[in-house]
Amino acid sequence: MVYTNKIKKLLNSRQLKELKDIKTVIKQKMPESLYRHSIKTMDFAVMLALKHYPDADINEDLVNKACISALLHDYGKILERQDLQDIVSRNVKGLTDFEKTCYPCLHAYAAPYLIKRDFGINDKEIYNAISRHTTGSCDMSGLDRILYISDKLEAGRNYKNIEYLRQLSINNPDLCLLEVYKSNIIYVISKNCTLHPDTSRIWNYICGGYKNVT
Repeated sequence: MVYTNKIKKLLNSRQLKELKDIKTVIKQKMPESLYRHSIKTMDFAVMLALKHYPDADINEDLVNKACISALLHDYGKILERQDLQDIVSRNVKGLTDFEKTCYPCLHAYAAPYLIKRDFGINDKEIYNAISRHTTGSCDMSGLDRILYISDKLEAGRNYKNIEYLRQLSINNPDLCLLEVYKSNIIYVISKNCTLHPDTSRIWNYICGGYKNVT
């Protein structure tokens, strides 16, 4: 992976070993296609972190968290639906009734519990990025945005306008987030699936963020 190779010069030996250990575990537990998606999401996330957050004082930490978040954002998908629902109902607080039963989102909501249990990771920023990568939120950090965009635009994805969106992620990440979120809404509607009740609030939040920088 083009950008992932750059982390060898940026991260320390402990961080690199942790990433290697995570990759070993998920390669064993995930279907090959999901593992490849996770690796490609990490590569795209590293690219965005290096491009848009070049400050040396924050870059190492952000790149490391972007790598971990990307590798583990779909870790919950190794479980069956009922297992995810059980984990969420027993271990995840503050979810609405909709969120507790929304299958496409369950793997994201269960992830903080799972990655703490299986990898000993205890980092709120990583938890937030992963739990928000399906729906977004009205308070998205830089890490949240990196993961949300990378999941949708990684090199294995192929759909209409994706090359435009990839270029936009480099040139105008705020507009890219807006366009990717819009694309995701359209996709969900096209499948006759229900939208998260907060979709309109999140859309308005992202629109406001874009307008404030233009």
